[in-house]
Amino acid sequence: MRKNVMTCPKCENPTVPVTRDGATTQVCAACDTPDRTCTWCKVAMSKRLVGNGTYLHYLCPKCRFQHTAKFAVT
Repeated sequence: MRKNVMTCPKCENPTVPVTRDGATTQVCAACDTPDRTCTWCKVAMSKRLVGNGTYLHYLCPKCRFQHTAKFAVT
């Protein structure tokens, strides 16, 4: 049985359902979240939503530095 996967209309990446105050919103980790560069390497970090969209997890592809920030749907 396949999950019903929704894709972003801008980039066609899969979206993540995020529930806030009883309402569910589809969020694209690539388009709808802020970019961040690594503190040390100054390269773009990859990002993904975790914890049912509560947190945004960044990972540097070069030095593997990780950062997690609270994410709020606007």
